[in-house]
Amino acid sequence: MKKIGVLGWILIGFVVGIIVGAIVGKPITVIKPLGTLFINLLKMLVVPLIFSTLAAGVSTFTGEKLGRMIGKTFFWYYLTGIAAMIIALIIAGISGAGIGFPVGELKAVQIKAPPSLIDVGLNVIPTNPIESLAKGDILPIIFFAIVLGMSIAAVGKAAEPLKNFLQALAEAMYKLVGYVLWYGPIGVFALMATTVGTYGLSILKPYAYLIFLVYLANAIQFFGVYPALMRLMGIRPYRYLNKIKESPIFAFTTCSSSATLPVSMRVCKAAGVPDRTCSFVLPMGATVNMDGTGMYQAISAIFLANAFGIQLTFYHYIMIAVVSLLASIGTAGVPGAGLIMLSMVLGAIGVPIEGIGIIAGVDRIMDMARTAVNVADDTVATVIIGKTEGDELPDDLLFGKSTA
Repeated sequence: MKKIGVLGWILIGFVVGIIVGAIVGKPITVIKPLGTLFINLLKMLVVPLIFSTLAAGVSTFTGEKLGRMIGKTFFWYYLTGIAAMIIALIIAGISGAGIGFPVGELKAVQIKAPPSLIDVGLNVIPTNPIESLAKGDILPIIFFAIVLGMSIAAVGKAAEPLKNFLQALAEAMYKLVGYVLWYGPIGVFALMATTVGTYGLSILKPYAYLIFLVYLANAIQFFGVYPALMRLMGIRPYRYLNKIKESPIFAFTTCSSSATLPVSMRVCKAAGVPDRTCSFVLPMGATVNMDGTGMYQAISAIFLANAFGIQLTFYHYIMIAVVSLLASIGTAGVPGAGLIMLSMVLGAIGVPIEGIGIIAGVDRIMDMARTAVNVADDTVATVIIGKTEGDELPDDLLFGKSTA
């Protein structure tokens, strides 16, 4: 009999958590700290993992290759982001989502003011890299790791000890990821039981249409757009998705792209994508690539506009697409951050910000789907960019190769 692996136990924890949460209800929230512990353990890995793997990975690139990698990474993220916006606008536009929805008395929700795009750009450059590492500011960490890696490559032999240290740190972090994942089944059980126990299955009824549309858009992106692009590049899509399935499943349960990064690094490496490609593409994607979040923002904005009786024009749809795409870049990879950036989208089309209170109660349920797609896009980008850079991928992932 085949031994159940860590992913199997995590799936068991996921299903049992839903069942227990539905049966026990709100009292089950007493186990919430077990889920929080799991999230904290994963977040513990994020900063050293991003810094060590990205700096070590960039240090192996020449200037020309580094430029190509940056260009291809951002081209992919904007290509899939635009596709996501088109899907979301079509689905929300023809569905009439939100029309006749009972707005009622809005619940007050404290939403932080979203940063301006200029501030997002300026904040990428850390004034104190050590402080950024301590605070976990991902964009500045990525910037510093990239320029440090470039400097290591430029210095050459004299910087070999630093390069070796970063590579050793990255390997140690991979091993630590494996240890943390064995706690995963307990953490996932607690997260799912708490979510279902808090909201209950009945909470889905008034919001069923909105939730359905968000899940439908994300499903089309996941099972339609990504496989089509992989097939176009000569990669067997569903074989690859099967190999990296642990990553979007983790993202679905934790609602955190950043916390899932260690898992993404491990599964992409296990699928056959070289370390240096994973080390560059995945940390970038965990922060600046949020297809699922962009779709959620677009659909939610149209839903709320219809709920408030605001007539949207073609100009409004364009604004929704552009702002959702740009806002998704600045969305932190942590649970609930989408609500902050949604306020930016609503403000751009004149929808009352207070409308966020309508959907805040079920945001986590939608967060699960959009985070899974965010992470899936990163893993798909990794294998495609690797193939275009001449990485040797396993034969079973490529069309025209023997799978014997």
